[in-house]
Amino acid sequence: MTSYTVRDWVYIAVFGALWGALELTLGAYLHVLFPPLANTFFTGLIMAGIGALIALVGRTFVPRTGAVLFIGIVTALLKVLSLGGAKIGPVVAILAEVILMELALLSKASPARWRYVLAGALAVAWNFFHKFVMMRLLYGQGISEVYVKMVKEGSQTLGLDVRQAVAIIVVLFLFRVIVGAVAGWLGWDVGRLVARRLART
Repeated sequence: MTSYTVRDWVYIAVFGALWGALELTLGAYLHVLFPPLANTFFTGLIMAGIGALIALVGRTFVPRTGAVLFIGIVTALLKVLSLGGAKIGPVVAILAEVILMELALLSKASPARWRYVLAGALAVAWNFFHKFVMMRLLYGQGISEVYVKMVKEGSQTLGLDVRQAVAIIVVLFLFRVIVGAVAGWLGWDVGRLVARRLART
């Protein structure tokens, strides 16, 4: 079993709290900034990318199996305890994202940039599948119903003809993968940059 020090738990709390604070502040602002149809795409995409970045930077400070999961748990708890009340959708999304990142980082070898990129890509890609899962569980909607709704929203958001359904779905998915990969790439660099600077102080 991985042994955590007091310092590790402090870092986990700090990065979890940072992610949670951004979820509660920036996330709420983005919901106001973007129109309803664009909300499900842009807000979820941006917040998932930021969350993956923060969690992966935190993983640099706590290079232990389970660190990203614990950071996500702290974030999810803050969402549950927020003044707006508990919403199961965002909590499930956060936990799914950190589990996927943990799976990508699961290795006895030293961390590598490509694992961070993979972790970020998997985490943000979940944002695409999340709607299918939650709409089925919460409202009993079938995959085809969610697919049609996603195509319509994507059509208006991307400015593509609704008849280009396959292209719309592919673009929506690839956007998430690319954003996640960039978040993982930056997480690798930012984490090491901050750690070096802190070591010098």
